[in-house]
Amino acid sequence: MKVIMGSPVKGFALKSVVKAHLEAQGHEIVDVGCHNTDAFVKFPSMGERVARALQQGKADLAINCCGSGTGAGIAASKFKGVCAVSCESVVTARLCRVVNDANVLCMGESIVSPELGCEMADAFLAAAFQDADGVPQDVLDFWKEARDELMVRGDPASERDIETL
Repeated sequence: MKVIMGSPVKGFALKSVVKAHLEAQGHEIVDVGCHNTDAFVKFPSMGERVARALQQGKADLAINCCGSGTGAGIAASKFKGVCAVSCESVVTARLCRVVNDANVLCMGESIVSPELGCEMADAFLAAAFQDADGVPQDVLDFWKEARDELMVRGDPASERDIETL
């Protein structure tokens, strides 16, 4: 599977470990930056770069890391067709796909250990929207309605350089 990945400097270590883990499993990574820790990188630029890569169809799913996962999620989710969710557990990483059809998993390296980040990435990539045995059809219909409503909001992402201080 192709997966887009991004992070500012705070998040780079977690992104690097998860990236290596996914590549070892045969996944192809589209790394939109940052590519080193030489300069402080502004997280909104990374969120827009992740969103743009999704909008351009470079992959169907993405992982965006930062310090807490919060800025990564806020920065990416403001763009059309992007549902980015900050998660701190394997359960939420799976459920954000199953229930919300999230296409960006956001994690914070100050909160999520490298081992947990790899487990969360595996759960996120393995999950499928509405793969929930025993959920009534009216609830599944609502999940789709909610997903469709959320995915049309926002603007197209622009071409954006990695911004530093």
